[in-house]
Amino acid sequence: MKSGKFYFSTVAPTALLLTCAPLLADTLGDDFFVGTYGNGLIFADPDEGVEEPGMKAITFTRTREDDGTFVDPYEVIITDFTGLTSRGEVTNCLMASTPGVYCDSAEGSGKRIKTQITGRDPFGITMRTTASDEYPSVDYFTFAKTSNYTGARMTGFSVELIDENGTSMGELTPENAVLFNLDATAIGLGSKMPEGLFGEGGHEGEIGFFSDTSAGLTKVSLTEDALIFGALTNPDFTTRFGEALLDNTMTPDGLFWDDNGDPSDESALVAWNNLAGGGWTYGTLALPANESARLAELADALGVDVADLDYAPGALVPDDIVAAVEANGLFETAEIEDIRNANLNFTMTVGSLDGGEFTLLVTPSFAPIVEQTTTPYQFKVAGHLDAAANVPYMDLGNAAAYQTAISDLLAMSEDDRAASLEEMGFSFLPAYSSLTFDFSRNQINTITGVLPQTGDTWVVMSSAGAASSWGLGEDTNWLLNVGGGQSSFDTTLYNIGYDTEFTVFSVGAEKQLDNGRSFGVLIGSAQGTADAYDARGSIDADALSIAAFGRAKVGDQGMIQGVIGYQNLSFDSIRSVMGQTATGSTDGSQIFAALKGEYMQSRGNLRFGPMASVEYYNLSVDAFTETGAGIWNLDVGEQSGSMLLGSMGVRGEYMLPQGAGNTMLTGSLAFTLADGGDMMVESGFAGLPGALHPVSGVDGSWVDVQVGFESVLVDQGTTRTTFTGGYFGSFGSDYESHKIQLGLNASF
Repeated sequence: MKSGKFYFSTVAPTALLLTCAPLLADTLGDDFFVGTYGNGLIFADPDEGVEEPGMKAITFTRTREDDGTFVDPYEVIITDFTGLTSRGEVTNCLMASTPGVYCDSAEGSGKRIKTQITGRDPFGITMRTTASDEYPSVDYFTFAKTSNYTGARMTGFSVELIDENGTSMGELTPENAVLFNLDATAIGLGSKMPEGLFGEGGHEGEIGFFSDTSAGLTKVSLTEDALIFGALTNPDFTTRFGEALLDNTMTPDGLFWDDNGDPSDESALVAWNNLAGGGWTYGTLALPANESARLAELADALGVDVADLDYAPGALVPDDIVAAVEANGLFETAEIEDIRNANLNFTMTVGSLDGGEFTLLVTPSFAPIVEQTTTPYQFKVAGHLDAAANVPYMDLGNAAAYQTAISDLLAMSEDDRAASLEEMGFSFLPAYSSLTFDFSRNQINTITGVLPQTGDTWVVMSSAGAASSWGLGEDTNWLLNVGGGQSSFDTTLYNIGYDTEFTVFSVGAEKQLDNGRSFGVLIGSAQGTADAYDARGSIDADALSIAAFGRAKVGDQGMIQGVIGYQNLSFDSIRSVMGQTATGSTDGSQIFAALKGEYMQSRGNLRFGPMASVEYYNLSVDAFTETGAGIWNLDVGEQSGSMLLGSMGVRGEYMLPQGAGNTMLTGSLAFTLADGGDMMVESGFAGLPGALHPVSGVDGSWVDVQVGFESVLVDQGTTRTTFTGGYFGSFGSDYESHKIQLGLNASF
């Protein structure tokens, strides 16, 4: 263990620092982190042992001796990095909050702060300083990595320093500001792709997979308060991936090899899926001097001869080798994540700050078609249109057509451009789940809200009675129900609105047991259509369902009803896009369930009381690919989501006088709360990587209103036939629905 203090400064000798009137300079202490805001986050990577909040400040600490050996941390005070020639000399830094790792720790030890830019708006990291009266200023080197999660290619980004009021630090005097040290270039200033892909391999290997030359972002402008980075210019990068940093959804797949059985380190990249180049393609696996040994290892792992590999950098992987890889447990297919990552290095000089806080602000930039969007949905669609036009490995022969479309869009008015971009995506995708919600809720309502139940008080069936008056097959009731309805779903931030229409048909039987209990089965079919606003398109759906239900009397006045069912679904869609029509077909299924309770009291011919219910819906729709619209056809991923409804209200029944023909009127009023979270569904131009788009679920609250009647048509001996009907309406700010049902129930 080292002891004592070592002072270094290229600004002034130590003696001068100690004898002159000190400036109130600041440092970054243990509580430096204030928080983040905007479109981004700091990722505390658990796989690398990074602890919250994902970054830490190290001040005046060294662990590496001059001979390169590592020892216990000891204090070395270096306040100015201008004269340093290696990062191994750095004693002050901002880095990932990995325990036991310091500024001068070994390469690959997990020093980089992992930031993710998640949208079009800037991302800020706010920090606080600690006042010090020993040093005029203190330099901090920053180990960072920026990842593109915006949904679009980043054509560049800026890193700015602002004070607590949002004022640029360049407007302040240097001694009262935090500024970039543009003279400390020897230890790193810039942004470039990870060396495992472009460069000398870094800690991941001996050579870059795509290139032995680094791929850096152009330094557009470097000032003391703003670093602006632009296009990538490495030809090995641009010929494959264009000039911009790809989004997370645009990265190619790779074949990764666990070449040492150590799950704690990264697997070796063997090949990548070059969509435009014919598929799986080799990269550079080793330096020429080591190539033979490396290929022998690979062949041995696959159980083939080296010649069978047919290896050459940039060559296609033979089909039989791909098959061997896919069958081998040492290999896996995964995204090449580093394609969307850029390492970022810079040094900040911390002076004395009024208020003691400053913000590091990262602002992404995008292509014009992306910049001119007005909603998050348009932004993502434009981002993938831009990628289809400008990322070479994604060019399936349509890049020129996409570029022409972009030019046409930029020439449109803002409203027309917005509408055209939304057409390019499946903007009414929520209609799949909404149609099935209509189908299933109608089946539930058929059982819990329309079908009469036997009663010992009324001549006709009451919703709270026993089973004394029914007699087919020793207390079996046969039932028939038809209905239809219409619903409206408003436009949301991510999806355009639409109207649905549907019809349903159900048949079933209910067996009466003792003590006011019964169980039954209901088989149903449904057909429906959803029409998107602005003539965007439509979805037709068909369903076959089966449901089991049961009822039980609770005391003299209460009743509980339960339903569980399954629907088999099929869908056909039509989507209007850029003057063409895309069609799609797929299948799906839904599970639905409900539990309803009520407690009724009698006052003459009137029965009334509170009721409550809970409903559950779980939908799955298979992935599909559209046809008919050429380059505008979409691959649409699987849809999977659930929804929970809770209702509370009151229900009433009124028996008309006997002269009215044994008829009962029914009605209910309930407040319903729906929790149908947004689904994330992947979609994109057919054959290309897609983006995850939020698909709005049925969410919010509304009022359910129901009125109906139950009337005995025939009551002769053992034969009784009852006719039922009703209206069921839902009224909310973003959702409205109207349904009518008619039923015929008979025993013989």
